Amino acid sequence: MLANRQVGSAAYPVFNKDLARLKGREAWNNNLQLAALVASKLGSCLGPTGAYKLVAYHKGPELVTKVTKDAVDIVDELGVQHPAIKTLAEAAKIHREEAGDGVSTLLVIVAALLEEAQRLIEVGVHPVAILDGYKEAAKKSIDIIDELAFSFSEDLEDALLQIIDSGRGLLSKRLREELAGAVHLVKDQGGVDLARIRIQTKLGGGIDESRLVRGIVIKKEKKHRSMPDLVERPRIALVYKKLELKPPEQLAIDEGPFPTRLHVTEVGQLHQYIAEERSLRYRMVEKVRETGANVLFCGHKIDERVADGLSRAGIFALEMFTKHDFDEISRVTRANIAGTVDLLAKDDIGTAMALEVDKIPPEKIAILHCDSAATILLRGGSPELVQELEKIVKKGLLVLKHSLARPKVIPGGGAAFVSLSLKIRAFALQFPARQQLAIKAFGDALETIPRWLAFNRGLDPIDTITELRSTLWRALEVASLLLKIDDYFYVKDRPFFHKQ
Repeated sequence: MLANRQVGSAAYPVFNKDLARLKGREAWNNNLQLAALVASKLGSCLGPTGAYKLVAYHKGPELVTKVTKDAVDIVDELGVQHPAIKTLAEAAKIHREEAGDGVSTLLVIVAALLEEAQRLIEVGVHPVAILDGYKEAAKKSIDIIDELAFSFSEDLEDALLQIIDSGRGLLSKRLREELAGAVHLVKDQGGVDLARIRIQTKLGGGIDESRLVRGIVIKKEKKHRSMPDLVERPRIALVYKKLELKPPEQLAIDEGPFPTRLHVTEVGQLHQYIAEERSLRYRMVEKVRETGANVLFCGHKIDERVADGLSRAGIFALEMFTKHDFDEISRVTRANIAGTVDLLAKDDIGTAMALEVDKIPPEKIAILHCDSAATILLRGGSPELVQELEKIVKKGLLVLKHSLARPKVIPGGGAAFVSLSLKIRAFALQFPARQQLAIKAFGDALETIPRWLAFNRGLDPIDTITELRSTLWRALEVASLLLKIDDYFYVKDRPFFHKQ
């Protein structure tokens, strides 16, 4: 009896009566329309001459505007709250985190594959056959790309970063060199660990003031104004807990702390209490000084009077660090983190090359110079400009990482996609009819990229694609003709006559 009753029927209501549901062809068409919407917004961004998008949205009562070519930003701000859009957005983020570049290309190809699949479904090809064909075409495409790849004889790293910049002028020659230097700085036998390259932004100045810092940039202001702006060969102590005195409290068993009051009943008790507090603060400063440290980094707050004592003892201090910053400083300086100042010992002290304070307003920063860390310090006159520069730098670092793992390239400008398309169509002839149609559709979808690139350049997409196809086919025909020749006859000193 139960086996004959369908889930979702009136007897077993699964969905809320107010919940909308799309099934079959309707669900497919809905996803296709949304994917096509994404492709239409991103296709015009492809290439160095692609268009920017002006995105406006409300952040609370504030209206935020953003001018960008970043595919993830565009998809996130489309304003369409739908699982299909969210899926594309998440796929774009994952691709950007792993590959660094090609996010717009990914989403445009996804939409093209869905459009080609819709045409096949309309003529009766089953989705399973389409997926099988797409899988075979994808595997063949990877093999073809391996065949097309070749070694680049010039400066590959600089060329890749220029392509990423796309003529925007954000990555200067010096900054491109320093990005390449940062990647080599964190390269070891295990590969490139980009997590060791920190990116810090600071408003003010021009883009050309962005630079690579061999060390760590700390967005903190020195704790006391009389502390020095430069410490040569700093000896660094790391203390995680606060350097301040707790207010008096009474601890009750199983009930937690209760604040207490100080009652002065005799002459001199208040002065004695104040002197004891002063002595406790002095002991904190002395404990740091006894270890030989002249720089103190505290994970939490430093009392103003303790900071004054540190300054008088010639100890530079910074406070309120995150755990990530503390761990990174500990790694590069080889300083051990002490829980409290009382637990600090001489063996816990680390070293660096120098510690300096950047005096350029508006933000205060300190720079800890050392060879085992790299920080890209990005400057710009506006938050939007600095944000755009940061995205390009992150993308560039990922691309450089992959180029070190495999330093080969393929032709750009859509040429590789046209070549793939032609070879995939020829490859499709090896398969049965329905799977052959799916593989050919995969090849057709790849031509979407050069079509958009031609359009964004102001060229006629049809003429451009046709010309690229004819060039490739002509090269193939000439090569095939020469390869088919198995004998060669040459008549020496044959006379030539003009026709009468």
